[in-house]
Amino acid sequence: MRIAASLTALALLGAASSVSAQEVVRHGREGSMLLESVELGAGAKTLIIGGYAAAPLDPNDRSKGYGDTKTQTISTLKKMQGVLEKHGYKMSDMVKMNIFVVADPALGKADYAGVNAGFKEFFQTPANPNTVARTALEIKALQSPDLYVEIEGWAAR
Repeated sequence: MRIAASLTALALLGAASSVSAQEVVRHGREGSMLLESVELGAGAKTLIIGGYAAAPLDPNDRSKGYGDTKTQTISTLKKMQGVLEKHGYKMSDMVKMNIFVVADPALGKADYAGVNAGFKEFFQTPANPNTVARTALEIKALQSPDLYVEIEGWAAR
């Protein structure tokens, strides 16, 4: 999976030659909350964020778990937002995300509706009208059996 993510990053960087320096151009999909593609100009500054997962519901007691898929998506995106802000970026600078989703035992399948509900709290909102190009994949497991979501992403400005 990490190889595919690296290839995606290289493809995004290769697209930079078709737009002017320091320009980030987002190409939307009609009626979708996701982008079709993103072009990065040669001078665009890019931040690649490694995979993040949710924080425990109670940092002092991990046995309380991490919540459902929506809760975990929100927690993970909040962590990523902190990384962005630490480096002078905003959520509106995000251009690409890979989301890895484990089946929620209560549903018996990956909860993509929960991912999307959490995602909608950060993208295409009054505070952030932008959205991202995105891939979501169901995987077998993450580092803890209670984690259902891991997200990595690219920001550019």
